[in-house]
Amino acid sequence: MLDILGNENRRKILQLLSNRPYYVSEISGRLGVGPKAIINHLSLLENLGLIECHVDDQRRKYFNIADNMRLEVSLSPHSYNVSMHTIQVDTDHRDLREYYENICETKNAHTSEIFLDLCHKIEELKSKQEELEYQQQELQAKYTRLMEVCVDAIEEITDDPVESEILHTLIKEEQTAASLSYNLVVHPGLLGGHLFNLAEKKLIEDTTKLNRQYWKICGTGDEKE
Repeated sequence: MLDILGNENRRKILQLLSNRPYYVSEISGRLGVGPKAIINHLSLLENLGLIECHVDDQRRKYFNIADNMRLEVSLSPHSYNVSMHTIQVDTDHRDLREYYENICETKNAHTSEIFLDLCHKIEELKSKQEELEYQQQELQAKYTRLMEVCVDAIEEITDDPVESEILHTLIKEEQTAASLSYNLVVHPGLLGGHLFNLAEKKLIEDTTKLNRQYWKICGTGDEKE
């Protein structure tokens, strides 16, 4: 998905479609890009599941955004994470219908008044979203500071580079021996000795999930009562 969205014209197409559905000719005219190139971009976005197409009564094909999702990239000196979340939307819109009915009954409002009221609701949601984003930034800053302290602590704990890499990796998430071997480019036999040594020091421990053995920092990931 990041590769697909790396193209500026594809991002511009999604920006256009976030306003309303568009035909190929409209997109081509708005972006100043030939129809053939636009069709290729649309095909990639459609194959990825980001957009979908429909045919109207005049047999013209138009495109719209297919899903409601959030793509996040988190990058710091100690982490790189990409996550995608599909956001479920109530297709019945019961709350919205009740809201409309309530406004019409209590205020006897015209469409323009309802529109302005909805815009105020949107502003409230945007304000809450900005507040959550600020809290997320604060959490990432705190995470980065704690990781820096942990890195300093690891240097005091061991001077073995492989054991240092193991600890640094397991701070972020628990992993199987196979994934550690692959990610750290360490032979499984050699890795096993380091895992045993760190376990003897009571720094890491193994756990079983879905019949697979994982390694983690001691005491982390435990279920709390």
